[in-house]
Amino acid sequence: MRRTATTLTAVSLAAALTACGGSSAGSTVPEDCQPIVTGVETTESGSLTAAFQEYPPYISNKGGTVSGADGEVLKRVAAALCLEVEAKVTSPTAVVESVKNGSADLTLGNWYINEERAGLFELSKPVYADQMAIISPDGVTAISQLEGGTVGTVQGYLWVEDMQAALGAGDVRLYNSEDAVYQDVAAGRIDAGVTTFGGATQAKETNSGDEQIEVMEPDERIAASVGTPRTAALIHKGNTGLREAVDAVIDEMHADGSLEKALTDNGLPASAADVSDVTDTAAATETTAS
Repeated sequence: MRRTATTLTAVSLAAALTACGGSSAGSTVPEDCQPIVTGVETTESGSLTAAFQEYPPYISNKGGTVSGADGEVLKRVAAALCLEVEAKVTSPTAVVESVKNGSADLTLGNWYINEERAGLFELSKPVYADQMAIISPDGVTAISQLEGGTVGTVQGYLWVEDMQAALGAGDVRLYNSEDAVYQDVAAGRIDAGVTTFGGATQAKETNSGDEQIEVMEPDERIAASVGTPRTAALIHKGNTGLREAVDAVIDEMHADGSLEKALTDNGLPASAADVSDVTDTAAATETTAS
């Protein structure tokens, strides 16, 4: 069982992230590494199992190397707990189920904070703020401008049902990725796409496109657009020790500037690191990736 008592050790996070000595064969963890929280149980001994979708610039495991803004947080949590990262790349729905059933310890990758997730998972402290975006040929900024047209978004995302209610289910086309949404906007197969801002900019860069990306204006019909959502790590319910460790890492990364650097290194705005004056969305759903 995972629900063991845990305590913060006297070792600081900075010290825990410093290579203290040699590592054993096949391991990147120093032999004398001291975890910042003791007694944390994980799915696999010696590993921190993270389920996530392939979702640059937030998180990726291309080439077998974890990268992206959230990827930096994940690697730092693992190092602070003297664990190796075990990456399970899968679909958004499978990510949620893996963390719920305990076959994965946690997930990171632009997951918005909301009430339903607070009931299903241990939620970490906010990592960064995010915004919805509209991809279009001519700089559309409001959902109202898309009424009567065909709009694409990603299956399972937080705002799908709201978009279907506002625009009509038949006019909202669902895709497996933000890249696929972008490609269909560029090809003229749909009028616009609604994605995360970071996902849209990544898709534009990947496709060397010239579609316009605009932050979406708040619309009461789309709950995720009201306020600026904050993101968190979703952790297996009951694993409070792991949550404690993740929170400590997030605090340290905000304090030392490495969270801001992780964002800007991945093409995301430095301002997203400021989570002090933003509002979490109240919308709720179980199987979403944003």
